[in-house]
Amino acid sequence: MAMTPKWGWLGLLIGLAGCTMGPDYRKPVSAVPNRWQAGKDATADLKPIDPETLKTWWKSFGDARLDRLMDQALAGNLDLKMALARIDQARAVRRGTRAELFPSVDVAASAQRNDNPFPGLAPGIRYNLFELGFDALWEIDLFGRQRRRLEAASADLEAAGEQYAQALVTLTADLARSYIEYRSLQNQLGITRANLEAQRHTLKLTERLFDEGVGTRHDVVRARAQAETTAAQIPTLEGELTAVLRQLELLVGQRPGALGADLTEGGAVPMIPGRAILASPAATIRHRPDLRSAERQLAAATAMQGAAIAELFPKVSLSAFLGLRNTDLDALFKSAAFSYGTAANLLQPLLNFGRVRAGIDLAEARQQEAYLAFEKAVLEALRETETALTRYLKEEVRRQTLARSVADLRESVRLSQLRYNVGVISFLDVLDAQRALYTAEIELARSEAGASTNLIAVYKALGGGANARLPANT
Repeated sequence: MAMTPKWGWLGLLIGLAGCTMGPDYRKPVSAVPNRWQAGKDATADLKPIDPETLKTWWKSFGDARLDRLMDQALAGNLDLKMALARIDQARAVRRGTRAELFPSVDVAASAQRNDNPFPGLAPGIRYNLFELGFDALWEIDLFGRQRRRLEAASADLEAAGEQYAQALVTLTADLARSYIEYRSLQNQLGITRANLEAQRHTLKLTERLFDEGVGTRHDVVRARAQAETTAAQIPTLEGELTAVLRQLELLVGQRPGALGADLTEGGAVPMIPGRAILASPAATIRHRPDLRSAERQLAAATAMQGAAIAELFPKVSLSAFLGLRNTDLDALFKSAAFSYGTAANLLQPLLNFGRVRAGIDLAEARQQEAYLAFEKAVLEALRETETALTRYLKEEVRRQTLARSVADLRESVRLSQLRYNVGVISFLDVLDAQRALYTAEIELARSEAGASTNLIAVYKALGGGANARLPANT
């Protein structure tokens, strides 16, 4: 059956409305290695981690105070709240972009004073025109300009969601790292005070021996100098401890002084037994929210290419008026004043001095930048994970060696003290043994914190905490 001209034009418009300019997006596939380079070490002994465990990896430390701090941070951290606000912004932009696909209807009211409006009338004739009704306007998206913009807005919304997930990853890692640093500084402060007490005891013993004519003044001066050197470390550690406490309060969204009472009691540096990580680099790439965000930004930039290309083609719009129109205000609401009208408009770019072409070039350049940013983000993710994993494995070896060294040095101090008391060795040997023990104990405390901190860096590199949820009571 032949199509009438009227229906033919309608079918043509419907067909054109299905056209979408620009390239269709395809998710990029990045080449990644099959296994971690750090895992090739025979001593690595890496094991796959349960993805559910990775969501709340900090619970593996078994530290109840850290768990409570994490709940406070998830509920009160301001960076998380800003990330949620950005999601709301992206959602509003998408709603506004989607609304542009549909007709808009406005209430219109106007009053005009016209002079000689029609050809052929004598000059000087004036008349009024009053209107009240509804104006409707619909730009038909023939070439997909609005649909591409909606596609880009949807991708931006998804990217904002992934950025919120990345904010969770960053927050959980920063909080755990600051907590471990706080506990480590507490331990270092405790070690320093204990050594200071031992050194002062040694100083008193040396002074007594000097008074009895057995020791020398040189031994007294050396003992006092060592005690004073150790005492000088305490203000520095106390200052660092306060700075980290302020950082913890910021992360949980509280004012200075809010956490002091809860953390004054010392505790061991939390550590995790075992070496469980995601099994493959490919799994890590899929899990990291920053990479998913970069991929969504690439999708948005690709969609905007199509929107820019569509600017080359005509814009077709339909308009209509339905309401009342009269030259006499008193007669405006009578039935004779009822009026309606429709119109169709076509706007084809003709001369814009390269503005549209420049917009297309800009969109293409932005898409290329987004693609390169995604590829760089993948490489950065692999580098970050490999580096964090290597540092963790090496620090574990160092920590175990230092633990054995501290045990030996404690025995060395005990034996040197006994040997000095019976006059076998000089007091200098005792001071050297004490100094070596103090240095090793401080290094062990730092290494324990370093091992846990490096493991946190591994979990962050794996995207751990991205699916963390607010505590149930918030």
